[in-house]
Amino acid sequence: MTASKAHACSEDEACRQFLGQYSIEIIPRDTRAAEMARRVLSPGTEIYLASISGEPQETVIARALELRTSGFVPVPHVVARRYESPNQLETTLARLQEAGVDRALLLGGDVARVVGPFPSSRAVLETGLFARYGFERLGFATYPQPHPHIPTDVLDDELGQKVSLTVRQGMTPWVVSQFCFEPDAIAAHIRRLRARGIADDVRVGLAGPATLKSVMRLAHMCGVTNSAQALRSLGQKFGRLVVGYEPQELIDRLLHDMETKAELRSLRGHFFGFGGLEQTATWIREYRCKGRRRRCAATAFP
Repeated sequence: MTASKAHACSEDEACRQFLGQYSIEIIPRDTRAAEMARRVLSPGTEIYLASISGEPQETVIARALELRTSGFVPVPHVVARRYESPNQLETTLARLQEAGVDRALLLGGDVARVVGPFPSSRAVLETGLFARYGFERLGFATYPQPHPHIPTDVLDDELGQKVSLTVRQGMTPWVVSQFCFEPDAIAAHIRRLRARGIADDVRVGLAGPATLKSVMRLAHMCGVTNSAQALRSLGQKFGRLVVGYEPQELIDRLLHDMETKAELRSLRGHFFGFGGLEQTATWIREYRCKGRRRRCAATAFP
């Protein structure tokens, strides 16, 4: 096999790893989510149900049940600071168990006021309720760029403790990053996680295709303003971004890093579907097809 063909094989492997089993995030109140998912997603895809302030738990549970019945894996967000009591949390987990949910993304919640006894996601985890109600997997958030309010070393220490506690409770942890537009920041963050022993299941958060206005607005809301400003400094590329943002160049770079850097080879993609589930899934499918064509063209001659 020539060197170019060996390189192409490695690139294919990186793409299959990163995009072969990607996950995607939706808003629970989207009543057409299950129908749309059946059209554009592979069975077994993990679909995260974002936590929206004021969204009734009944909506989240109903959507989770619809998705599971349709052959997908629902992953609801559970936000610690929004629970007024342990009983309210227990009721939610019991109902999710009844809906067949066995995993969740456990978040502290960037809200100014703590309404109950859970100031952090670790406080919820320490109750042992997830294990009691049959949850098998728990995800936690991580941040490639500095959090607007919490020091990085504090977040890293907390994450390490939560991962260890999850394993001790008999569940499998994973981590998913906030979306970011800077590949160097993502790579440096992954290395930091690996150095702390968080090496198994790491998902890289990516903004899916959307209008630049939508991406910028949500970046400000999610505290990734510095990264979003990088979009504005792309010089001649900015004209394209006025029409819409696509993550092609970022994914190209990540796949290259996965080929060449051993510590980055087991990453998977997680997409924030700012432009909608169908648009995001269709774009990913087209990206993978274009990538195959590019690789075939690159290896057509020895």
